[in-house]
Amino acid sequence: MRVILTYGRAWSALAAARSLGKRGIEVVTGDEYDFAPAALSKYSIAKFLYPNPDREPEAFLDTLEAVIRQYTPADGEDYVLMPVHKEAYLIARHRERFEPLIKLALPSIQQIEQVHDKGTLGEFCQREGLPVPRTVVPATPQEFQDAAAGFSYPAFVKVRQSAAAVGVKKVASCAEAVRVFDAFVKDLELGPGSYPLLQEGIPGDDYCATFLFDHGELRASMTYHNLRSFPAKSGTGVLRETVKAPTIEAIGAELLTRLRWHGVAEIDFRWTGKEDDPAWLIEVNPRFWGGMPQAVEAGWDYPYLLYRLAVDGRVDPVEPHETDVRTETPVMGLLATLHEIVHDEPGTAAMKNAVEGLRRTYVRGNRRRALRSFVRHFKDATDVGGRLERMKALFRDHRNSRSDVFKWEDPLPALGFLYPMAVFLKHGKVSTELLVSEGRAGMKAAARS
Repeated sequence: MRVILTYGRAWSALAAARSLGKRGIEVVTGDEYDFAPAALSKYSIAKFLYPNPDREPEAFLDTLEAVIRQYTPADGEDYVLMPVHKEAYLIARHRERFEPLIKLALPSIQQIEQVHDKGTLGEFCQREGLPVPRTVVPATPQEFQDAAAGFSYPAFVKVRQSAAAVGVKKVASCAEAVRVFDAFVKDLELGPGSYPLLQEGIPGDDYCATFLFDHGELRASMTYHNLRSFPAKSGTGVLRETVKAPTIEAIGAELLTRLRWHGVAEIDFRWTGKEDDPAWLIEVNPRFWGGMPQAVEAGWDYPYLLYRLAVDGRVDPVEPHETDVRTETPVMGLLATLHEIVHDEPGTAAMKNAVEGLRRTYVRGNRRRALRSFVRHFKDATDVGGRLERMKALFRDHRNSRSDVFKWEDPLPALGFLYPMAVFLKHGKVSTELLVSEGRAGMKAAARS
């Protein structure tokens, strides 16, 4: 039993390698980079490097085919190709090249394109009556400008094909929306059919519903809540907990059922967490997702389920069960919490208002009363005791959380932190865009496809 796993730098790939390896399935791990965490796992029997699939798609496909042939197991043993990140789309487009050599459990490229493109996803959901925020998919820059003039703010300008919140910008006015649209178009060389969209901002938190489908039939679903994201409020989840969310899962399952989905998917929602409040479908990851370690640790073993689906052509439904598991990406989770403490927006706004109030009242004559008022309001704004309790509550969220990376029985993948460290040393920052390689090259390639 053997699996070829791609995008080994992802913590989701590491979770897959461990899940499969513990069941006696050999794992061969590929990536562009030599220090991919999944490749360092004791469950990875071999590793290989491949060219960037965005910049050199043909070279990537050639390399992958050669590797598949090289590691073909003897005696007809089970052999599965399991892409982890967006290279899955390229493989799905060329699946006829690989299916004679190895088994796959992937949706069709047409299904992937229907949901990966935020524009076609928004139009499909609006047409099918599924709950999505108001979305404008412009055919021309002028159409975007006209829509922006009558839109409600705050809103979001989004590149149609991107991931991990890259190519997404929150805007507060029509003028800002048009500026961001123009910047995306120029920087990413976007044209007709790929112009950024404008989407209504929805209150609430990020909830991620995860699914496994067997030829259009639901086999597994679970939802987790991102307690922290990195970068804060706009990035990928780095501290998570499993939650009950039947309403969200029903919406996601309805979408994927209508598409006759086959394989895994994750759907992002905005929701308050209150069952009576509406949930809004935001975007779909038609592949493995960043928070997959949460699902695996909580008992929804998607990598093994997908393996069985590829090998057997079917898989039995997974019954829901109780869990209070939390997982986090080490260091990133802590950074997100520290960022939230430092950037305490209500406290900062209150201090600003206190200073502004002093400025207005001080010049009106009763300076002593103005100073007393300022001291009282500034004390309330700083609220040292309240902030200390807030800090304690934030750090309690990390208590007993399970690491995406550190496992005593499989310690070497922790060296995978050398990759984000190298990113930091090279670029002077650690951003989601750099860590997931979801930059200009990938989005420009998606716009041309």
